Amino acid sequence: MKPVVVSRQARADLREIGDFIAADNPMRARGFVSELRTRCQALGRQPMMGRPAPEIALNVRILIFRSYLILHRVLDDRISIDRVLHSARDRSIVPPYE
Repeated sequence: MKPVVVSRQARADLREIGDFIAADNPMRARGFVSELRTRCQALGRQPMMGRPAPEIALNVRILIFRSYLILHRVLDDRISIDRVLHSARDRSIVPPYE
């Protein structure tokens, strides 16, 4: 099992998702963000879940959870969660990977 590391930007994405949902339903916001985090952690056990996303970068994968996209990379020593975005959001905002 590989450790799952959530980037600063992905943590900010999760906070924004929680804030957005909390505007209508604070209880659901906490539960939903918790479900998203659990889905991210599952990548430690099954790192190849999701599909490759060569349109973003060669080593990036996308795991879908409900209407959200978990952008991650499988590295030698860890799984890196880079972004968590709503599927309707413009993905051109995703900074280029090196």
